[in-house]
Amino acid sequence: MEDKSTKFLGEIDYLILKEMDEVSAILGISVGTETGQVISNKFKKEIKLSANEIIAGSSSLMFLSSNISKQLLNQKVKYHTTVAKNEILINVLANNINVSVILDRELTELEGIGLYQKKITDFAIKISAFIETSEYIKKDIFVEIKRAIPTAISIAIITKSGLPIKIQSVMPGPMISAITSALFNLTDVLLKKSVEYSVISGDDGSIIIHQIDNDRILCVAIPDRREDQIGKYIAKIKEIIKENK
Repeated sequence: MEDKSTKFLGEIDYLILKEMDEVSAILGISVGTETGQVISNKFKKEIKLSANEIIAGSSSLMFLSSNISKQLLNQKVKYHTTVAKNEILINVLANNINVSVILDRELTELEGIGLYQKKITDFAIKISAFIETSEYIKKDIFVEIKRAIPTAISIAIITKSGLPIKIQSVMPGPMISAITSALFNLTDVLLKKSVEYSVISGDDGSIIIHQIDNDRILCVAIPDRREDQIGKYIAKIKEIIKENK
């Protein structure tokens, strides 16, 4: 007997496949949380990137787009459109979910990019509404960390390549992302093994850098350096990551 989560994901897959069938210009659709967690991923042909890489990259793209739109125009971003030689990528944020759609450029431009921007925005809203009204609730790892470690000074979820996905910190997003990624990847090189987590300790606090999955890293700064407390924080982080897989 299938559980509610499996049934829910099957229904999301159905909505995506139906949209792809009805709109011939669509080559693929990815749906994920704002923090880079995969919900569903469907493509008409095989691509080189994994589902995690697509969602993590798309979430980072929308984080950066949202920030530059707020800083330069003092407004929320509606969608991000990228035009390549043969494809067009449109990303939309809708109530904490990120929808990425790859389109055939030639077919899209025949009807106009504006029409597809609206279609994809409407589709993202539909998917978001479906998620909100379902019994299935996708946990937000960022929110769970904030609840579990309320004293955290800084929380950042980034890609392994150093791109910000979601950040709450006094340090600028690109800077904390680049440094965290460099630290994590450097320890990986030094040990010549896959690193699970590392801890930076000082006189007044600690920074925990923990792998979430193959494409994302978590960085949490806390005003505590006691070893027993650090161990408890790491245990909480591990539990939250496990629950969100």
